[in-house]
Amino acid sequence: MILTITLNPSMDYNYLVSSLILDQVNRVENPHTSIGGKGINAGRVIAQSGESVVLTGILGGPVGKMILDTLNAENRYHLEFLSVEGNSRNAITIMHDGNTHTELVEKGLYLSKENEALFFQHVAHLLKKYKIDTICISGSVNSDDAKFHLHLLDFIRSIVGKSFPILMDISGEQLENVLVQQSVRPTFIKPNTHELEELVGRKIQTPEEIVVLLHEPLFDNIETIMISQGGDGAIVKHESTVYDVRIPKVDIVNTTGCGDSTVGGMAFAISNGYSIEDAIRYAMACGISNSLFETNGTISTEQVNQFFKEIKLVEIEELLLKNS
Repeated sequence: MILTITLNPSMDYNYLVSSLILDQVNRVENPHTSIGGKGINAGRVIAQSGESVVLTGILGGPVGKMILDTLNAENRYHLEFLSVEGNSRNAITIMHDGNTHTELVEKGLYLSKENEALFFQHVAHLLKKYKIDTICISGSVNSDDAKFHLHLLDFIRSIVGKSFPILMDISGEQLENVLVQQSVRPTFIKPNTHELEELVGRKIQTPEEIVVLLHEPLFDNIETIMISQGGDGAIVKHESTVYDVRIPKVDIVNTTGCGDSTVGGMAFAISNGYSIEDAIRYAMACGISNSLFETNGTISTEQVNQFFKEIKLVEIEELLLKNS
């Protein structure tokens, strides 16, 4: 059983338009609505893959009630959200001008120190209540604490131990603060190329640069690091081995939620004892399948099984690192 943690769920509105014209009225069809939040999307993929999943996080207000009611209606999960004061967020994605997408995302519920403490105890209760074997911590948090995710990781590690699989799909200052210290580490992280550039403070021009960066002390003692590259696949470092992950080309419908689906697929694979090569294939196959649906966190197991066969892993030789 897998636990996903989403501190900032959202009500998502996806608009599909041929073009977006600034400073003018853009008349559009009604949006496709769905529930968002990285951990929720990952949880959807886990459930569709056939694994039991517990969704937790914080919700509040009318939007929070709408999110919870919708998730209840999906009838796929154990729902264990903590209710707090305030209103959960809305998020708007506009797909326009080919594969360009523009997002308007509210900050969401503010997590006070009091509610932070309540949530930590809530997580401890869930780890006692359910037989959890893998945890996903995903997405943003509206908190004044730039080290919130580090504190959450440290708290969970104090309960489950150092070797328990914990996947973190976070970015920015929160991810940086997790990485710059070595005392407590996630099992898996998945920054995309842009997020990696933010971490290192410079543009990355080639895959070879990524390989060199992944051997920097910043990433020491993290078992698996996946640098997603959209349609170009991914670079994955597992322990001392680095893979160039090559994926089939598809006609993309919606890019939102593909990374979340990849994380959900990886969590499922880890929970079910897949080899690292098969775990990478399964995770990437879930991300590709999600790109063919309008609803975030949606996959077809038939598609996933087909893409799984088509994904190629090419081990990058140590010589590449030495010659860079």
